[in-house]
Amino acid sequence: MVASSAPAAKSIVIFGATGAQGGSVLNHLLKSERPYRITAVTRDPSKASSKAIAAKGVNVIKAELGDNDQVVDALKQGDLAFAVTNFWEHGAEKEIADGKRLMNAAKEVGTKILYWSGLMPVSKITSGKYTKVEHFDTKAEILEYGQSIGVPIVDVQPAMYAENFLTQMGPRKQEDGSYVFALPVDAKSKLSLLHAAADYGAFVRGAIESGVPAGGEVLACGDELTPVELAEQWGQVVGKKASFYPVDAATFASKAGEEITQMLQYFSDFGYFGGKDVGPSKKVLPADVKVQTWAEFVKVSDWSKVLS
Repeated sequence: MVASSAPAAKSIVIFGATGAQGGSVLNHLLKSERPYRITAVTRDPSKASSKAIAAKGVNVIKAELGDNDQVVDALKQGDLAFAVTNFWEHGAEKEIADGKRLMNAAKEVGTKILYWSGLMPVSKITSGKYTKVEHFDTKAEILEYGQSIGVPIVDVQPAMYAENFLTQMGPRKQEDGSYVFALPVDAKSKLSLLHAAADYGAFVRGAIESGVPAGGEVLACGDELTPVELAEQWGQVVGKKASFYPVDAATFASKAGEEITQMLQYFSDFGYFGGKDVGPSKKVLPADVKVQTWAEFVKVSDWSKVLS
């Protein structure tokens, strides 16, 4: 798995190349039979993770999304680009500013296609019912801005990270030794899941190689299932008795906060992707790639912290 140096190879700039999504994009492009000249953007090229990327023939450069000149210089390294912004590290105001700066730079440089890690506009979809899911609305606002200034964008939206169930959303052990997934969602609702670190990049690679045009949307989802099915499959794989409990929103919010609570309520009421079908998006996946189902994710993951 080594990047190409051939002038005829597609050239792409990957922001957040050491993160879950950017790293997944990088890995899937390196695995492709098609050659790519890859520039990986990181905040610290001296880190071990950055050096490991460079060892694969990838051009590793430093750039901060908060620095316009660095962003412009980075985008000049490729015809295509992948970008993701970080709400949880910076908050809504800075994320939007960084995202708009990125879009302005892509417009200035003339990026042929920007593959954007977006999310649904929850406030708009719910007609104002759920207005606290900022990390969705900020991504949607940045996308809308980029489109308004004429940036050619393919919106590759990741489903809910299956990895979330390894931490804060994981099942809780009960006194009888069983485990309960307690979430503020309806038992019949569908959860859209993705093993992001392993599989998100497959959808970006698929969007590139299948020729999804600017203005296109790809819903990166590995599996959809009810919370009841989620608990049952988890229990079957790990060998534990497990069930789902529909906890009330106020109780859940007291521990998880209003943003995450409203996010899950939105999933329950409207669907993760606002009711859109993920089927067409799976057709862009490369023939040599199979993304993980929930049960497959459970099988390959370390649940020791949850089980302890």
